[in-house]
Amino acid sequence: MDYFSGYIGTYTQGATGRGQGIYAFKLDTESGTVKDLRVAALCVNPSYLALAPSKKYLYAVHETDTFDGKPGGSVSAFAIKAETGGLTFLNRKSSKGKSPCHIAVNQEATHGVVANYTGGTLGVFPLEPAGALGEAVQIIPLHGSGPHKDRQEGPRAHFFMFDPNNAYGCACDLGSDRVMIYSFNKYEAAPLSPLPAPGFSSKPGAGPRHGVFHPNGNYGYVVNELDSTVDVLRYDGRGGFEKTQSLSTLPQGTTVSNTAAAIKIGPDGRFLYVSNRGHDSIAVYKVSDRGGLEFLQTLPSGGKIPRDFTLDPTGTFLLACHQDSDNLVVFRIDRASGLFRKVREYEVPSGVCVILA
Repeated sequence: MDYFSGYIGTYTQGATGRGQGIYAFKLDTESGTVKDLRVAALCVNPSYLALAPSKKYLYAVHETDTFDGKPGGSVSAFAIKAETGGLTFLNRKSSKGKSPCHIAVNQEATHGVVANYTGGTLGVFPLEPAGALGEAVQIIPLHGSGPHKDRQEGPRAHFFMFDPNNAYGCACDLGSDRVMIYSFNKYEAAPLSPLPAPGFSSKPGAGPRHGVFHPNGNYGYVVNELDSTVDVLRYDGRGGFEKTQSLSTLPQGTTVSNTAAAIKIGPDGRFLYVSNRGHDSIAVYKVSDRGGLEFLQTLPSGGKIPRDFTLDPTGTFLLACHQDSDNLVVFRIDRASGLFRKVREYEVPSGVCVILA
């Protein structure tokens, strides 16, 4: 294949909403050039996107407070056209909570889990073989609060991910400074069951936002939005985490107001990346053989408020989308150092999520 298909979620409403829905594009695998950038689906606030492992279906959460005349957001399913990368709408369901901000799909594509930020709930949805969403089979409320008065007055479900074996799931609760752990069984009517242990707790006021597993499955990394840090966790493969390290996402002495956002790891597990909103940069870390991190440096993200970024499957390119400067920037990664240089940039209004198929 000489290109990867890409998709960008945007904000379409509110003061920062200038997008039209989900954008599609093609990334040339040699030059890093973006081609055929277009609106693929007109929809409201598709703030986070996820692909089925088959790359045949795409799922989007719609970050709203009402859907179909009732309180709450929604989640949609689309089929991906193999020839063009275009999207065909399949169906849409209530997310069973307000302001959904993330969706994860398990490896066998039997279920999707939506994180509803406002109110702090998880919605579990069966996925049909042809890609459509079934009715929610489970709604899990999170509990607790934190010391940050403006952001942690209650639970704030921000992210969910399945572990590498698809036997457990992890939910980042920004509001209570916890990562909740669940066992996962696709055959159960209620697939997620909380483990007796409380999961992992970050530093009070840190605000865990997103996470990622190392490709070897032995380590996890959680980015904390509110205090701009990354926690390094040793993973036992049975839902158990042990914190081994915590590092800043900013250079020493930085005084600019900042919130950390996305976290990604290269396909070979040698380098980890985190985006900073305010500092408008991407932090680069070298990953040791034992999963530890060494902070290398931050590099400009190429715009304002890099809410999300992604790496291509080969680890050659990094693509960052910016919520406030309306641009998508393509960088080429140096495989030896993990650092990157700008290749090109493209106009994309209010970009908040970017993925590659």
